[in-house]
Amino acid sequence: MTVPITPAPIPVATPTLCLRCGRALTSPLSVAVGLGPGCTRHIRLTVPTLTGYSDQQLEDALELLELGGLTPLRGRRVWLTVGHRGATYRTAVTGHCTCVAGLYGKPCHHAAAVHLVAA
Repeated sequence: MTVPITPAPIPVATPTLCLRCGRALTSPLSVAVGLGPGCTRHIRLTVPTLTGYSDQQLEDALELLELGGLTPLRGRRVWLTVGHRGATYRTAVTGHCTCVAGLYGKPCHHAAAVHLVAA
């Protein structure tokens, strides 16, 4: 009995998409960050207008975005975010987060980062 040999499927490279606008990213820096240059510029301009967060929280939110610590979980409504110690939290666009501060109803840098991406 002979077994037919089937060739292995050729992997197709799927383009990395911008977290904010959904466009395909081509620059290695944009792919690493997960944001295109226009969206990065928009986020940098939006940071000073974001209210309800301390300066340290906004700096941490920008660092979280630069390190690629956001992953969309349910469309653009719920995001997986990474904490300082590597823990994963679920953060909603409404500001709800599963981190310690979020459980007590306080604003956290995870929510600030999600607000910046979803804005």
